[in-house]
Amino acid sequence: MGLSRRIFLRGVIAGSFAAAGCVSYGGFAPGVSTMSEVRSKSGRPTDVRLSSGEEIWEYATGPEGYETYAVVFDGNGVVRSAQQVLTEDNIHRLVRAKTTREETRNLLGRPGDVYEMNGSETWEWRIKPLGFLPEILVVSFGSDGLVSRVTRVMESVGGGRRGRR
Repeated sequence: MGLSRRIFLRGVIAGSFAAAGCVSYGGFAPGVSTMSEVRSKSGRPTDVRLSSGEEIWEYATGPEGYETYAVVFDGNGVVRSAQQVLTEDNIHRLVRAKTTREETRNLLGRPGDVYEMNGSETWEWRIKPLGFLPEILVVSFGSDGLVSRVTRVMESVGGGRRGRR
């Protein structure tokens, strides 16, 4: 196999891992890195919340960006995981009439936009699931608080959404 082909294949494999969210955010080592290290290196999180006894710091590039990184800390303030959460895998975990708002929030992070109409609530995120081809992920919840619909819409390239709030 030629050198250029090997380089190309290694690039494709590395890109696949990065797109799948397998690469840890900021190089933080689970079980080693601490809250103070994360704060020092990444700055102030865009959101902080508690879920199942864990503290979660989000670093979102939304609503105009395409990535949300979640750093999960254990009870001792040590990193348990740090990764991109707007992934194909997490989107596929949304189950109609079963996944709750809280579970959706834990899977995908804070939505960029939230709309309420006729007793239902709709959350939106901008995503680039394959690293290109921007999309809008739309998750609707029924009055019972469960996912009622998951829709993906291609976003026009170069089309901004500024002013839509």
